[in-house]
Amino acid sequence: MLRGSLQAKDFLVAESASMRAVVTLLGEYAADGAPVVICGEHGTGRELVARVLHQKGPRGRAKFVAVRPSFEDVPTARPVDDACARARLALDAARGGTLLVKDLSDLSASSQRTLKKAVRDEIDVHLVGTGDLDLDKAVDAAILAPDFYELFREHRIEVPPLRDRLDDLPILFERWVKHYAAEIGRAKPTVSTRALVRLAEYPWPGNVAELKAIARRLVVRVTRARIEAGDVDEILPTVAARVPLEDLAFEDMVKAKLAGLLARIDGYPAHDLYEKVLARVERPLFDLVLAHTGGNQLKAAEILGLNRNTLRKKLADLGVTAKRKGREDRALDEA
Repeated sequence: MLRGSLQAKDFLVAESASMRAVVTLLGEYAADGAPVVICGEHGTGRELVARVLHQKGPRGRAKFVAVRPSFEDVPTARPVDDACARARLALDAARGGTLLVKDLSDLSASSQRTLKKAVRDEIDVHLVGTGDLDLDKAVDAAILAPDFYELFREHRIEVPPLRDRLDDLPILFERWVKHYAAEIGRAKPTVSTRALVRLAEYPWPGNVAELKAIARRLVVRVTRARIEAGDVDEILPTVAARVPLEDLAFEDMVKAKLAGLLARIDGYPAHDLYEKVLARVERPLFDLVLAHTGGNQLKAAEILGLNRNTLRKKLADLGVTAKRKGREDRALDEA
């Protein structure tokens, strides 16, 4: 939660081109009053964008009500079992302001009909929804009714993942560090350039929500006046660097596979690992060489530097069948 003196717009950073495009759409859609859908990965700040949309429009001083698709979080004087009735209560609660429905794909068919009717009856509510990027597929799968999604289609905002808006990361991080430092009553620590570099190198699978959590943990853990790269290294999850296969040396590929194998069998009894690993390497090697020689074991043994009888025995032990190409196969290959 933000302190009373702060607003959602204080955390909508748009140094990146992709976020500047979001801000442009916010300006266009805020005064329109038509339903808006805000799409993106979880943790990208879809609700934050919805709140800014509300604040920018003519309803900015009215109520902003955010609810889940079940509408069970709508405050009522007594329990209401029917989802449609709860949806109507949510619309009443947001009358004159904005109703944000999170994750449109989880709405029941009856709730979709209730909201669609409210829009068509011009109820005094600005309806905003959030969703994943593949809402069109939800329509194809009959999860979202086409006529319901049609209400939102023309006013769609896509919030980019944090990994695609790294120009915004330094300011976002500084603002959240300042926010959490103020919450616990301490001076805001500065952040070293190397610490920001470390943050930019991380892929951020949890997006801005994960960045907020990291900022909070650093403010609590680091009592010094400066957050350094080592502080970031201590709490960022370890992520294996993704290297293109063609850029890896053969030994590095084998090591990477073996490291994963050893991690999986840690704590379990293991034996004959040497033989099992050799078998896993030999089998595809023999398969490929035999395919290369058209099933000719004599040529395969020569390429491998093995005695033909040794190769034959290994093939039998590994269950590798040497399929020699017939005349017709060779003719097709040469065609």
